[in-house]
Amino acid sequence: MRHEIKDIKCNVSHCIYNENNCKCTAGSIEVGPSSACSCSETLCATFEPNTNMTK
Repeated sequence: MRHEIKDIKCNVSHCIYNENNCKCTAGSIEVGPSSACSCSETLCATFEPNTNMTK
């Protein structure tokens, strides 16, 4: 079992690092892009698709 990053919530159900109740288990996260000027322009650059999930 991987360890969660405390206080980081993830709602992306198809990310390999999202485990049980929106807990992020990535070793670290990267948020970008650096050109973002508002919340709606940001994204998690750490996202990796979970190929074991069905749509």
